[in-house]
Formats: sequence, C-alpha cells, structure tokens
Amino acid sequence: MHRLTLAEHTERSSVQLSAIQVDALRELAPSVDVSPTYGKAGAYDLTPGSEVGVIQIPSLTIEIAPKLPIHRVLFMMSYALGLMKFFDETVPISDEPDLVEAIIPMFHAQVRQATKAGLLQGYRAEEDSLRVVRGQIHINEQIRRRFGMAVPLEVRYDEFTPDIDHNQLLKAAVRRLAHLSLRSARTRRMISAMHATFANVSDVVFEPTRLPELPVTPLNLHYQPAIQLARLILRSRSLELADGRTSATAFLIDMNRVFEDFVVIGLREALGLSETVFPQGARGRKLWLDKMERVRLKPDISWWDSGKCVFVGDVKYKRVTGSGVQNADIYQVLSYAVATHLPSALIIYAAGESAPATHEIPYTDKSLQVVTLDLTGNSQQLMERIHNLARLIIDRRLEVHSMSSAA
Repeated sequence: MHRLTLAEHTERSSVQLSAIQVDALRELAPSVDVSPTYGKAGAYDLTPGSEVGVIQIPSLTIEIAPKLPIHRVLFMMSYALGLMKFFDETVPISDEPDLVEAIIPMFHAQVRQATKAGLLQGYRAEEDSLRVVRGQIHINEQIRRRFGMAVPLEVRYDEFTPDIDHNQLLKAAVRRLAHLSLRSARTRRMISAMHATFANVSDVVFEPTRLPELPVTPLNLHYQPAIQLARLILRSRSLELADGRTSATAFLIDMNRVFEDFVVIGLREALGLSETVFPQGARGRKLWLDKMERVRLKPDISWWDSGKCVFVGDVKYKRVTGSGVQNADIYQVLSYAVATHLPSALIIYAAGESAPATHEIPYTDKSLQVVTLDLTGNSQQLMERIHNLARLIIDRRLEVHSMSSAA
C-alpha cells in the first residue's frame, strides 16, 4: 500500500488519485479540499484543514501531520481528557512514526491499568430456555412458546459478566485501530495484546455520532481514562465501498477542538471555577443576540455570576478568513460583548494566527482584545502561559465588578 504524507493547512499539488480514491477521501475527510489539478488528468490538489491523523483508502494511506510536534498535541489532548497524571509514564512516543501510532501506546497503557485486576463486570439481563428455574419464569413467553408444557422453562435472569458496555466500547476501539495499516511492529503487538484481553467480550459496532453515555460510579472510576480515549478513537469514520469487499477508514483528530478543549479546561482550572460557572460553549446557559431570542450565541469561554455573564471570549486555533469576510472572528466576538452588555471581550489565538491587538469599536463603547497563546517550549512553560491568560481574565472580571459597583 502506498503512503502519502500531507501537512495540516498545506497544499500538496498534482497527486494522482483514482475516482474511487477521490470519492472515498471526500466521504471520509470532508475537511480535506480535493480539487482537480489544472491541465493534468487524474491529478488532484489536496489541502488538509485542521483535522490531522490517518486516512486509509483503497491502495493508499494518507497521513496528515499536525503543525505542532506530536508530543505537544498529545500533551494538550491528555490535559483536556484528564489524563495528565498518566502522561509521562504512558507516552513513549519517540519511536512512533505518526500521531495515530503515538496514541496507541497511551491507549494500551490505560487499558492495562484499567484491567490489571481483571475485566470490569456487571449485571446484564438475559433470557433463556432452561430445564431448571433461574431468576424469574417469563410466564407470557412460557405460554406462547411452550403451550403449557412444564419444561423447558422460559426464564429471565441477571448474569454477572464482563460482557458489558464498558468492555464492549474498549474492544470496539481496539478493533477500529486494528483496521489501520500500522507501520510500527510495537504498536501492532499492543493491538494484539488488547484483542486478547477482550477475547470473551462481544463485538459491538458503535456509530461515531451515537456513542453510549456510560454512568461513572466508584466501581468503574478506574476505567474512565481508557473509556475517554476509546471514545476519541471511535469518533473516527469508516466507509464500506460499493463492491462490499473494500473498505476505507479514517482516524482524524480536529486540532480546533483539541486547542479549544485544552484552553478552556486549562483556564477553568487556573481560575478555580466549576464547569457551571465557566462553561464551554455556554453549555447550560442561554445567550441571545436579539430581543426575539432567535439568534443564539455560544461563546467558547464565559464566566457567570448569579446568572449574569461577567466575562466572555472565544478561542481560535485557526484564524477565520472566509470569502469576503476578513474579520469574521472580530464580528463574532463583538456580538458576544453586545449580547452580554459587557464593555469588552477576548479572543485567544494560537500563536502565529494573529498579532496581539486591542480594537476599540466606535459607537458601541466595546473593546475587543486579541491575545495569542504560544504553544512552543515545554509543558510547564505552556501551563504558565495559561495562568497568565487566567490573570488577564481576572482583570477583566474586576473591571466589570468595579463598573457595576460605581453604577
């Protein structure tokens, strides 16, 4: 199988693709722009967006490499998923050839940690035909199927088994990874080991957009890091092609989401606030731009006090420059300031996407501040920059408090 390496947000010209490959690529990775190369039959210009990872289509594996070093992406993901206490010991990434194969050791370590005392077990309702009573006799089924015969008995009982949703979800993630063409013998061995761990668990297919919400209890708390990574893996897409024999699959991670999750959770923890007080996407809050409440706004970051928004802002990994709209991000954040009746709002970009600036908007008395987050350096330096942003947010919050007190 041929392999092609692309870079995030960077065009690769004149790539020869078959019609089947083009269709599969467009279906699996809509974030990749696929345009015919002018004057070259069967050639296409490929421009990835902010999704990075691996796309496997017939006879071709496409790797989309992130702009950031792999260890930085894994650090941000681990922080956002609450896996930081495992990060140093579970991410031996130096020998891994790409981001996806670097994630596998982390997932393998979490599965081993979760199952070191055996697979989690739970009760599952079962129905069976038995010669002895077990659980409860299913009277209606006994009459319908046996016409009054004494045996066998139609019974319903609870089975204590490892074949439960948690293990099925983990096994499904292992199977999804196994479908990828892995270059590292080490990661292939890890996949085989995890397959053996879940040998007695049923194969269940989970839809990427309909993953089950599994309740967290003291009994399954140790499974949560592995479950979080499994959910990330299972959100990837797969596709069976028209002949029914050939399939295509993709494991893609949205860097927009990774950056936003990392910044929001990092700021929330630095500020010492709860998810209710400092929600992501205004979750649990209703913010409208218009009086008729038809235009709902969902800022990435906001701080709420007694039902009132006291700070608002947005997080942008990549600057928006749509056709005819050169400052869409500014317009968006201005709408947040207007809707919240706040004197200012904040935009946080990844460094390199915009220069720091403050925009004073005439006739509105609104001030929009643009800041950047430098993602270079080590993890400690990155977290110090998050704390600096948190202090800036506190200053904005105090300004609002002072204005309210003066009024």
